[in-house]
Amino acid sequence: MAQRTRRPLIGVTAGTRTMMSGAWAGHDAVAVNEQYVRALREAGARPVIIAPQDEWSDEEIAELDGLVLTGGTDLDPAAWGEDALATDMTPDPERDAFETALYRAARRNDVPVLGICRGLQIIVIAEGGELHRHLPADLPAHPATGQQPTRVEAQLDAASDLALALGTRAEVTAFHHQGIRAVRGDLRVVARHQSGLALAVEAESGSSVLGVQWHPEIDGDAGSAVFESLLTAIHHRDTVTLTPSLV
Repeated sequence: MAQRTRRPLIGVTAGTRTMMSGAWAGHDAVAVNEQYVRALREAGARPVIIAPQDEWSDEEIAELDGLVLTGGTDLDPAAWGEDALATDMTPDPERDAFETALYRAARRNDVPVLGICRGLQIIVIAEGGELHRHLPADLPAHPATGQQPTRVEAQLDAASDLALALGTRAEVTAFHHQGIRAVRGDLRVVARHQSGLALAVEAESGSSVLGVQWHPEIDGDAGSAVFESLLTAIHHRDTVTLTPSLV
């Protein structure tokens, strides 16, 4: 097989937003923070924006080299059998279902996944986990990070891929009012805040999965290592695939 010469194609999920002014006021637009795109381009990837639509087939998802599940509104609690709370942001069930299906297809087809904030929560719920619904009310020791981007310290498991990229302590930018309560399935917690809140997860086996409960796309150079870790996972997968068996 020929050596890769093109940039890795990374699917970047987007939501929809109603335009508020101009000739198209009142119409919905596909929307994603441009900083995700910029961070991936600077890491050497080619971002491809993916908005909610009909479900992708395994063959289609396998054409991507990686997938980034981006931030956004709260997940719909009905998806895991809980009622809405007054503190919930307005959910987008169509986006939830689409991104959950994308994640599961990526796992089946060995496509590395990076989940950011809401994207981490998609991963956790897809694997059968649970969320704190409103912080810091659910965990008083956690700072109020839901009003504006807030700098917090993450303590990383030294025996993790994330620690290879960031070290065992990292100051990161958090902007969330929900977070991980429990992980299940194939995930393990690899970073925590001193309050005890899990801030990052990785998959223990199978395809590469990394989810972070912060926003590396707005951390500039300090956040670039998280996106570079996705490209490292892609390179590792390709190297393993291209290495001939000795048995």
